[in-house]
Amino acid sequence: MRATLPRLALRLALVVILVAANLWLALWLRDFAAEMAAQGRMDLLGATLAGLLLLYAVVLAIPFVPGAEIGLALLMAHGATAAPFVWGATALGLILAYAAGRALAAPRTCRTIDRMGFDRAAAALGRLRETDPDTRLRRLEDSVPRWARGWVLRRRYLLLALLINLPGNSLIGGGGGILIAAGLSRLFRSAPVLLTLVLATAPVPLLLMILGPGILP
Repeated sequence: MRATLPRLALRLALVVILVAANLWLALWLRDFAAEMAAQGRMDLLGATLAGLLLLYAVVLAIPFVPGAEIGLALLMAHGATAAPFVWGATALGLILAYAAGRALAAPRTCRTIDRMGFDRAAAALGRLRETDPDTRLRRLEDSVPRWARGWVLRRRYLLLALLINLPGNSLIGGGGGILIAAGLSRLFRSAPVLLTLVLATAPVPLLLMILGPGILP
């Protein structure tokens, strides 16, 4: 036990450092885009904008990151011309999070987590992978209040879209955390998830393209 405590403390410290670094990067990206908007700097080179959007997509896939605020700051900085690209980057980041959740339950990932010393987490992921979808659905149904069971389970893709657009959803994991959980549960099929994400991230960019930048705060 004594030998494992320092290793456990080191792992926890590493996790805390990684989470703090990711949050710092997300906040920096948001503030950088907001500063460009305040200065009216909408003439960045295409490569610079592409790099920002790629970074935004990667950061958005991280749990508990305020992705909506970063996307809004990018839209304010670059206006309607960048709206389709911000839309695509937002959907891409959430798709990456969903794919990461699906990959977490893969046998190779479970073995890697087990070798790192997180044997309980690896065992839980293994049990989740080995449980058939109907059993997982029944267990989820048992954990939901009776009055909400039919709505939540039968319309879970709609619920996913609502959670993505819920103000302050970073408190429950953000878009990245929500999609990682969706992928990990294996209760969502990939094609409907892709369609859901494309539609759920569309409203603000589409309104900006149609109505112009006047809709932004």
